[in-house]
Amino acid sequence: MAEQRGPVKTRRRGQELLDAIYQAVLAELAEAGFRGLTMDGIAERAGTGRMPLYRRWSRSEDLVLDALEHALASTTAPADTGDLRADLLGHFRQLTEQLLAGTLGRALGAVIGERGRYPELVDAIRDRLLQPRQEAMTATLLAAAARGEIEESVVTPEICAAGPALIVVHNLINGSPPTGPELEAIVDNVVLPALRFRG
Repeated sequence: MAEQRGPVKTRRRGQELLDAIYQAVLAELAEAGFRGLTMDGIAERAGTGRMPLYRRWSRSEDLVLDALEHALASTTAPADTGDLRADLLGHFRQLTEQLLAGTLGRALGAVIGERGRYPELVDAIRDRLLQPRQEAMTATLLAAAARGEIEESVVTPEICAAGPALIVVHNLINGSPPTGPELEAIVDNVVLPALRFRG
């Protein structure tokens, strides 16, 4: 007897159905990659029919973007603690825990790895999903400058991207995000010295 892959189809509507579809999209991306993603597979995993998907999304790219946006919308920028080191660690922990680890991280990686075939989708992910996090990092550094912890002149796009870039490279090379001590090393040995931190 074949093992059932997805949940039994149930009559759901509204946000409950959307949540199930979005979770199914992420799971399918993480498991099968973007090229292996199908509306049939998503519907089966979500425990619904295909028609609710086709009524709302004519292209799988639009569904993927909505699912990723929904997943990332639940994440908010770390609170401003008034201490730059603590704030940076908050940003970097969020990056490792929410954007790299687990199903969401694998789903994002599956899509970004298809830049050559789907550049518009990857560009949309960058602009709608990742750029706001870069802006949140910039806001954190400008707040630190206003407190006198750093000079505002050092707040550049390159400095804002340095820590996240090291975290992503670590993840690519080692197959897992940096640990807590490794994040602290990135902050203490790279980012804060680059910012000429006065703490």
